[in-house]
Amino acid sequence: MNEAFISYLWKYRHFNQDIQTESGESLLIIHPGDQNTDSGPDFFNARVRIGSTTWAGNVEIHVLASDWYKHGHHADRAYDHAILHVVYEADRQVFDRNGEPVQTFVIRNQFPAGMYDRYQRMMLNQQWIPCENQLLAPDVKDFHMWAPVLAVERLEYKTAGIAQLLSNCAYDWEEALYQHLAASFGFKINGLAFELLAKSLPVKIVRQHCGSLFQVEALLFGQAGLLDMEFLDSYPGDLLREYHYLRGKYDLKPVPAGIWKFLRLRPHNFPTIRISQFAGFICKTQARFFNLFKEGSLNGIADMLKISASDYWNTHYVFDKQGAFLEKAMGVSCTRLLLVNGLAPFLFFYGREKGQSYTCEGVLDFLEQTGGENNNCIDRWKAAGFPAVNAIQTQALIHLKRFYCEKKRCLECRIGNRLLTS
Repeated sequence: MNEAFISYLWKYRHFNQDIQTESGESLLIIHPGDQNTDSGPDFFNARVRIGSTTWAGNVEIHVLASDWYKHGHHADRAYDHAILHVVYEADRQVFDRNGEPVQTFVIRNQFPAGMYDRYQRMMLNQQWIPCENQLLAPDVKDFHMWAPVLAVERLEYKTAGIAQLLSNCAYDWEEALYQHLAASFGFKINGLAFELLAKSLPVKIVRQHCGSLFQVEALLFGQAGLLDMEFLDSYPGDLLREYHYLRGKYDLKPVPAGIWKFLRLRPHNFPTIRISQFAGFICKTQARFFNLFKEGSLNGIADMLKISASDYWNTHYVFDKQGAFLEKAMGVSCTRLLLVNGLAPFLFFYGREKGQSYTCEGVLDFLEQTGGENNNCIDRWKAAGFPAVNAIQTQALIHLKRFYCEKKRCLECRIGNRLLTS
């Protein structure tokens, strides 16, 4: 037994209706209270009727009643207003800081038989998700109703990182969006490397040269540390000479070349190709990224992401190694990922910070109308019977797997809740 399961029973009132306190008085739960995830009592603002008296205050949860003393609550004024102590086993009488007895409710044998066994099986399950073998059609229906909430949770999670980025950029929105977009161009594998590249090359410098794709590429490839060698081809040699001039002009310090990952990437996703595409995006937008939001819709921004690497890369994936001709255009799936994982969270954050609820709603509308991602996680969910037809659902499934299933938060999951109580 653990406190998390007892809290779950208390929060959702999964216990018998005819209950009483340890002292033998009748107990009626009017409201279990608001669960507290910080320090202090486990539930605030609860209302219960003990005997003929209605009480309002806090509820504390423990496995053993003696944990009250083990955790030092008897000497903590935060627990002076505890109206009920919910425990699995009452191994000791409990008193508050003023020496007054705290009413106790023993929940053992008061909840449905088999529920804790089902919970334990989930916690011990080593499959891809704890309930993989138990999923049924109603669970899919539960998910579809829950998906928008999970998608917003995911957006909120991402905005926490954006808020820190904005603070690091001294609340320069343009610089923050530039760095965020750079990280998005790196996708999962090279996201951090792209972010470090953007930090080493402020947007105000890039903007002065966005009229020349050649100069922007010289700055990006140079700052990426990828021009620190001798070249056979004329184009990278020209980039190197231009970069030497610009580096001296702006006193730039490149990032280490070793941060870039090429292994286990398809050549089309090599950082060299993505850097050139990012250079094209910078020039296309004139490095004024907030103008993108003037489109009024993320759908309109998709046209701005129709970009290709520069001509040199039509026959190359890395410097000095020529191959067959193939235009390195940004594909539909990559464009979608940039919008869903890059621009959508930033615009959602901007709308929230500026009090523009219509902007946040527009982001959710866009996600609902946009096709979802295709990756291993989504494939596994589909195999389990969860069709994902739009970005709201795929973002929700990714969040569900990462922040509920992997953390065994089955007690907080709507699907897990239904399976436990079925």
